[in-house]
Amino acid sequence: GRGGGWGGPKGGDVQITCPGQHVLEQTAVMLKHLDPNRSPCEPQHTDINDESLTLQLQFTISLPARGRTILGRKAYELFAHVLPELLESVWYRNLDVAALQNHVLVVEDQEWLRMELTKRGLVAFVANGSVLPRQSGDDDRPLTDTGVVKFQSPKTLEVTFQLPSLATTITGLGIPAGITLIVGGGFHGKSTLLNALSHAGIYNQIPGDGREFCISLKQSMKIRSEDGRKVAGVNISAFIDNLPFGKGTQEFGSEDASGSTSQAANIIEALEMGSTNLFVDEDTC
Repeated sequence: GRGGGWGGPKGGDVQITCPGQHVLEQTAVMLKHLDPNRSPCEPQHTDINDESLTLQLQFTISLPARGRTILGRKAYELFAHVLPELLESVWYRNLDVAALQNHVLVVEDQEWLRMELTKRGLVAFVANGSVLPRQSGDDDRPLTDTGVVKFQSPKTLEVTFQLPSLATTITGLGIPAGITLIVGGGFHGKSTLLNALSHAGIYNQIPGDGREFCISLKQSMKIRSEDGRKVAGVNISAFIDNLPFGKGTQEFGSEDASGSTSQAANIIEALEMGSTNLFVDEDTC
């Protein structure tokens, strides 16, 4: 355990990176090829019948110690008994198979839905019943208060999809390509919706996140002003062409950009990187 003072026993912790709400490739748990002739730059395949695949876990162990002395018997207990039990828990037979299968199906349908957006002339979709509010600004888990308001699309913008993996139908808000303006009073969820679309929509979400079917095109970008940011060699003349002291805007640069010039630079940089869908929140303009 932790603590115990300098002279007391401490250590014995086994720590591994905890995944967040997004489904992202991580180095804490990986499927790796054993083939020594295989280049590490080659794409990693996940065919479970591939005998060259092995499951690799990366974690840290804090050896139990008292002062500068390792407690040998406790370290032996850790390596001989605790660690094998932990590794045994990751085998398929010890997992919640139904939850694992549901996880795979949900992620497959999120990928499918994202590809369907363009076919429907949409740039984003939010399913009815989605839970968009988060616990806090630094906690991306869903808000669980009894008064949380689940998302409900206006009838005029509702679209329906038949999910192939889950074999179910979902209905929700379809945001068409073009210019869409979201309006409403204060504390009505405008920024919450935009944050969900820009922060979560471009990634797949774990089941239970509440935003599993809050989907945006992967080329989406949230644009905001960034007072004080550095800008180097960006053509912002499409937005601004008359700066004080005759400063040019076709190759604009600044160590301390203003709100308007930084936002213009952000838009141009996003387009240069291939973004096809921009989210802009009035509160951060």
